[in-house]
Amino acid sequence: MTIKVRINLANPVELLELPGLDAQQAEAIVTYRAQHGPIKDPQQLGVILGAWPLPDTLCERADFSPADSTAPEAPGA
Repeated sequence: MTIKVRINLANPVELLELPGLDAQQAEAIVTYRAQHGPIKDPQQLGVILGAWPLPDTLCERADFSPADSTAPEAPGA
């Protein structure tokens, strides 16, 4: 079973579990969430990362479930 990474809850270290993601991209995700709220889908993530289409392996591991309303890094979730 493949373990999914919750894009809208994961910290930078957890985001690095996504195949092909580097530390700078993980920080970009966290910064985006803090400024704009949850990431809705792979296409939006691709825009944030400046890489569309995203590799299939990354899309298969990414979970875009909304963050819990108490998650401080995801306002408006």
